[in-house]
Amino acid sequence: MNKTKAAIGAALIGAFVLGVTVVGFSSAQQAQTQSKAPRENLSTSFSELEEEEIGDIVRAYLMENPEVIIEAVNEYSARQRMAADERARQLAAENLDRLLDPRTSFVGGKNPSKAKVAVIEMYDYHCGFCKRAAGMVNEMAKSDASIQVVLRELPILRDESDYAAEMSLAARDQGKFLEFHLAMMDASGVLTKERVQDIARSEGLNVAKMETAIKSGEIGFAISTNHDIAAQLGTDGTPTFIVASLNGEYVDVVTGFRPEELQEKIAAAKKAAN
Repeated sequence: MNKTKAAIGAALIGAFVLGVTVVGFSSAQQAQTQSKAPRENLSTSFSELEEEEIGDIVRAYLMENPEVIIEAVNEYSARQRMAADERARQLAAENLDRLLDPRTSFVGGKNPSKAKVAVIEMYDYHCGFCKRAAGMVNEMAKSDASIQVVLRELPILRDESDYAAEMSLAARDQGKFLEFHLAMMDASGVLTKERVQDIARSEGLNVAKMETAIKSGEIGFAISTNHDIAAQLGTDGTPTFIVASLNGEYVDVVTGFRPEELQEKIAAAKKAAN
């Protein structure tokens, strides 16, 4: 609400300034035409009465054409989004090495070492859209040898998400991260500690060893790293995808589950990688 009010205020101020500029320019042009006095002697300043009259003109115009305000607010919002998107792209590029770091993530794919493009996903196990994206991401990892998939825990939706993320990273030591990850994504409802442990056992994982791995501190560091990167990108939701050519020529960000947009970014990254 405050942002909207600020936008409307900015639009009104802009409209007023525009009115002042137009009237000022018109007055100056008339004065220049009617007088032979040198340009430096012309004045485009207004008295208080003139400024009030200009304000009344602008106000009357906006009252008769309120759609102008809406158009201005929409344009303002669009420019803000574009600026935020550009900042996210720049910061993703600056953080690309951290985003690709296998020590704080899971890196998979058909042939990760020879991939030309990375698709990095930041997710929460309680995120419905992340669950919808899981199958697509897994299929991408299995079928496209040019793509390296990097999975990063970003527990933000529930307190229970923290333990789920920790256990997921702990599954790496036992070589069953992906199986556990997909089983967690397939589970509905709240993932309590007991449910997470039951899913781990069903996937053949040693829960005691996972608990020991969590206490080592490395997993906590990995998750805090993800939170730090997300904060820099301005990401406050999941899933968030970062698509990059591994030569560094292309980096872009897709927020939310937008399969078509994601595929477009992947195609652009592949083109930049060649």
